[in-house]
Parts: sequence; structure tokens; C-alpha cells
Amino acid sequence: MNADDAPTLRGSNSLSSDEDMRQGIAERKFFTSHRQNLDRIQQDCAEKSGKPSIHAVHDPFSRDVDEYSTYAGPESWFHKNSQNLKNAVKEKSCSDWTEAIVPMYSWLKTYDWRNSFPSDVIAGLTVGVMIVPQSMSYAKLAGLPVEYGLYSSLAPVYAYALFGTSRQLAVGPVALISLLLNSGLSLIMSNAGMTPENTENYDEIYGTLAIQTSFLVGVFYIIMGVFRLGFITIFLSHAVVSGFTSAAAIIIGTSQLKYLFGYSIPSDKTLHKMLYNIFKDIAKFNWGTFLLGSSCVFFLLGMKKLAVKFPKLKYARALAPLIVTVFTIVLQATVDIESKGIPIVGYIPQGLPKFSGGKAVNIDDFGSLLVVIISIVIVGFMESIAIAKQLAGKNNYEIDSSKELIGLGVANLTGGLFGGYPLTGSFSRSAVNNEAGAKSGISAVITATLVGLVLIFFTPIFELLSLPTLASIVISGVVSLVDYDEAKYLWKVHTFDFSVWMFAFLGTLFLGVELGLGIAVGLSLLLVIFESAYPHTAILGRLPGTTEYRNIKNYNQAERYDGIVIVRVDAPIYFANTQNIQDKVQKYENRASSEKGIPVQFVIIEFSAVAHIDTSALHTLHEMHNNFHKRNIRLCITNPNAKVMQRLLSSGLIDDIGRESIFVSTHDAVSYCLNEMDYDEIQTKKTTDDVHLEETFPLKLNVEDSLINDPEPLKLDAEETPANDASEMNDIESAPVAK
Repeated sequence: MNADDAPTLRGSNSLSSDEDMRQGIAERKFFTSHRQNLDRIQQDCAEKSGKPSIHAVHDPFSRDVDEYSTYAGPESWFHKNSQNLKNAVKEKSCSDWTEAIVPMYSWLKTYDWRNSFPSDVIAGLTVGVMIVPQSMSYAKLAGLPVEYGLYSSLAPVYAYALFGTSRQLAVGPVALISLLLNSGLSLIMSNAGMTPENTENYDEIYGTLAIQTSFLVGVFYIIMGVFRLGFITIFLSHAVVSGFTSAAAIIIGTSQLKYLFGYSIPSDKTLHKMLYNIFKDIAKFNWGTFLLGSSCVFFLLGMKKLAVKFPKLKYARALAPLIVTVFTIVLQATVDIESKGIPIVGYIPQGLPKFSGGKAVNIDDFGSLLVVIISIVIVGFMESIAIAKQLAGKNNYEIDSSKELIGLGVANLTGGLFGGYPLTGSFSRSAVNNEAGAKSGISAVITATLVGLVLIFFTPIFELLSLPTLASIVISGVVSLVDYDEAKYLWKVHTFDFSVWMFAFLGTLFLGVELGLGIAVGLSLLLVIFESAYPHTAILGRLPGTTEYRNIKNYNQAERYDGIVIVRVDAPIYFANTQNIQDKVQKYENRASSEKGIPVQFVIIEFSAVAHIDTSALHTLHEMHNNFHKRNIRLCITNPNAKVMQRLLSSGLIDDIGRESIFVSTHDAVSYCLNEMDYDEIQTKKTTDDVHLEETFPLKLNVEDSLINDPEPLKLDAEETPANDASEMNDIESAPVAK
């Protein structure tokens, strides 16, 4: 873009002359502090124009560390969190500790019972009528009896209301966690040689493993929350997570087709094998189950579309599962669809869950459960924290990731103690909860209370619910998880991210959920390592008319200077990327020397984006300095932060390269380097001319001999007088040197 074409920025000086500017300022009725600051800056820059303005670099050892002095690096992270813990122990009162441990205590103190309680009751009842059929459906997906889903929606929901930080998040059984549990526990049972056919108490063992998994997932969450390890999930890129979730949703939906088709289909963890098993016995297809199940699916999806299109009908989304549930219960009670080949839920134990702590802690093989636990912990927290932060932003409050980990941990721990299986935040139920007007965790208390009433009084009614209806609830719930819009967006915006999405998607579909999740995590870590090991670097040049230095690839008009290479490193420097950075700096220096045939005398490295360096980086900088020094090239560093400066001083690197080679700004460094090269060139020119005069006119060396041998002084003809050389020499001797 040409300067003439550049847009005028708001607040920029658009007056055509100094007189116009003075006239515009004179017409002001008053001066704001912002205008005074702007005038001061302009005056300061005008006074400094043409004059060197080099500032001294700060001394990190004499600098006080305050709340803004945060630096990158693992030691800084540990120091910060340990210091926060020490301060908390010293300063917090019992009330503060209660608020920190039990977030419900904090918001209850300011809870507006008159205005918020009715909204919470409505929202809680709305989610309650939605969670009862959904939790039963997801329990079947997890390979468990339906009561496990109801148990996971009771005590754990109460626990989250007490310890969770989100006021609108609706926790409970979800499809993705149910699939991960089913896939993982089925593999454990298979590896142990146990199948429903050869093991009489297969369901009991499987249920015990589910309870133990929930308990251990809770323990993992709590440990992560105490040590503030919530940042771990940020290593999963959005493209990877979207690809994995989309493929898992397809597998979930396909696994429910056996209830719609009406015949037994062996389950499998890969799509192609599941499709083979479906079509292998297609002759057993049951039209009755298919019509009932598919009708329910279309009704549920239609109600969702209706709620989106017409906001006044927002409750249609929440009531839809209850409507199909009531419809099929009435159908079974009046027509007896079970006798026509449509299976129903059957027996559900009536009453509240019994304490299952003995089963939860009596773990025989922790190692076999570890893979399942880690996968559920990663996916569960990633899903829950994403929803919680989104809802917190909409309702103007903040979420503490570490406290949220503890809240989820206590909920899952409680689930393990009272007959439940792993749970997390639900996308659909949380959205309904927020749209219904939930203001606090009271809505979760109402939801759990409704589930408790169902368990005490209404389980005989839900025994009449048909399995195709439960399957339709699952299928309608996972349709929205297939994120094809994201795939199209990635294809349009970032082809590489689209490739990552496809890799995670296809890997999950055709290799299984466990391997798919492993691929997703592995891809994310590889991307992190790649971006870290190959950081962005740039050669800088000065923008004309400014003291700003920018990437010459982005700004063709940026000026570069002979003998100087300016390099910016846009990342912390540590063991993983030191070699790459060293190679790039060397490449830039070689290229600059070969382009014009002028040797490089100064290499300036801008450290403004270098938040942290480790000992490997210090060794590399020492090596770079030594290599440059052998070739008469000086290394300069600009704008290091206090932590980096401290490392440079402690390592002795500053003593090697010289304190005068560390600068506050890149412009200071360039001014210094140009001044040094100017002085050196003048000295070289002066020395060369002196030698030339000595060789041409050796007066000084032979004057005494001439006087002895010839009493008359040496006479030079006018035409032999080196007038031009003498005047040039005088000019050189009288030239000012900005040293």
C-alpha cells in the first residue's frame, strides 16, 4: 500500500500544516489529559529529532518485583502458584476459605431470592424433565442398566451445585463420555477373557468397573485442581477436538441403530466393522421398531429446529424428550408394543441409590483402568470448561479452571460413591438451562430433586419406556456434534488445519475411539512441538519516517543498512528451538554478506518477544557470540525483559559481548552500530591516506638527511605539489566524528 493510499487513522493529525495545527489547537475550549500527553510526546520527539537518544537497559537485580512482573517458564509458574498458596494460608480467613472450597457459599450470600429463585425453579424443572430420559439413554450407550444414568443425575448433581463454579452448567451423563466408557471397559473385559456368554456375573463386574472409573476420574480431577493443572487441555487444538468429536458422534449414532432396526448387532469400535455387522443380518430388520424409532428421531430434530427458528418456542427443545417418552409409555400401556416385537426398558430398581463406596475403593487392577480414566478426564474437562466459560461470558462472571476441576472431581467422586458412572457438563442441557433463565446452582438442586422423586415414585412407569425411543434421544443428541461447518471453515481458511481435522476424524472412525483420541492428543502435541521447535523469525528494516522496525517481507519499503542484520525471534528460546534459531541467524548473516558483497559487522537480535530463555539458549548465544567474534562481527541484543536480562548477566554473556551491546530499543542499537561503522571507516580512511602520503612524499623521514647533505631545503615545483591530496587530508582531519 502506498503512503497516499493509506487510510487516515482516528486520532491522527490530519491538518495540512503547522499553522493549521496551531489554529486548531487554539480553538479548543479546554485541554484533556489525553491531548496534553499527546502534545508532550510530539514535542519530545521533535526535540530529539536528529539527536541520539539511547537509554540504559534496566538492571534486573535492582528491580522490585510486583504483581505485574510475570514471566514465562516453568519455574515462574511454580514460584507464582506456591507464593499464592503461601499468601492464601497467611491472609485468608475461615470465611474466605469456605468461599474458596465451597463456591456455593459465595453466591448464596448475595442471592436474590425474590427475583432469581422462580427462574431457577423453572430452569431446574425444565432440565429435569430432559435429563431423566437422556440419562437413561446414555446409560444404555455406556453398556449399563438405565438406573446408572439416573443415579449419575442425582447425588453428583447436588455435589456440583455445592462445589462447581458455573451457575448454568448442567452436569450429568453425556454421549461422548458414555461411548468412551463403553469402549474402554469392553476392551478391558475382552482382554480378561470375559464375555456375557461365558461370565455369569458379567454385568455386575462391568458395573463395578464403571463405579470405580467414576471414583478415580473424580480423584484425578481433584488432584489436577489442587495443583492448578487445568492448562493441560489447552494443548488440544480446536481442529483436532472437532475432528475427534465429529467421528465419535457418528460412531455413537451408528451404535444405536440396533435399537431402531430391531435385531441384535454385535458392537464394535470401528465404523466399517459396525456397518458390516449391521448389513450382515439385515434380513432380521424389524419395521415396527424402525418406524417408532425413526419417527421419534424426526420429531426430536424437528422440535430443535422449531426452537431455533422461533425463540418464543424455546421450551420445545427441552420438552421434546419428555413428549416422546410419555407417548411411548402410553403406547406400551395401551397397545402393548412389547408383544409386537418392540423391546422396552424393563425392571428399574425403585428408591434412592445405595452407598457404593466399598466397590469404588476396592480396585484390583488400576493399570487397566488408567487409559479409560485419562481419556475421560481429558475429554470431559475439555467439554465442560468450554461450555462453562461460554455461559460465564454470557452472564458476566468469571470461571476459575482449577476450581472447576475440583467441582467436577467432587461430582464424579460422589457418583462413584453412590452407584453412578463418569459425568461432565452437557452441551444441550446447559444451553436449555441458560435459556430457561437459570441464575445459580439452585437450578441444579431442583433438577436433582426431580430425579430423586422419579427414583422414589415413578420408576414403574419408566419401565414401560421403549428402547427405540431411548435410542432416538441419543441419536438426536449427537447429530449436532458432527461439526461439518467447522470442516468447511477450515478448508476455506486454513488447509493445514483441515488436514489435521481429517486425520483425527478418519483415525477415530476407522481405528476406534481410544486410538482416535490418542491420535488427536498426539497430533496436538506434535503441532505444539513443531510450532515451538520452529518459531517464527524475521529480518527487520526501518519504516521510513519512523523509528519502527518491521518484517521486510511485509513491508517492502523498510530500509536495511549495509553491514547490519536485524533479526527478531518471536518465541521464548529454549532447548527445543535453539538449534533452529542459531541456523536461521547464521543463514540471514550469510545471505546479507553475499547479496552486496559487503561483510556484516553487526548482528542485532530483538528480544521483545522472547519471554524466557533456558541454559541451552544461553550456551547457544555464547556459541553464536564466539563464532561472530572470530569473524569480527559483533552481537547486539535489544529489549530483553528483566528475567531474560538476569539470565544474561548471571551466565556471563553480557560480560563477553559487552554491556554497551545491550539496548532498550532496536533503533538505539541501529544508531549505535551505524555510528561505530562510521567511526571505523573514517579511521581506516585516515590511516590509508597517511600511508599513501608517506610513500609518495617521505619528507618526515628524510628531512634531517636532506639538511645534512644539502644545506638548501628541498624545493618542490608548483606542479608537483599535492594540493588535492593535502586539501583532502585536511578535510578528513577536520571532519566531526560522532563517537
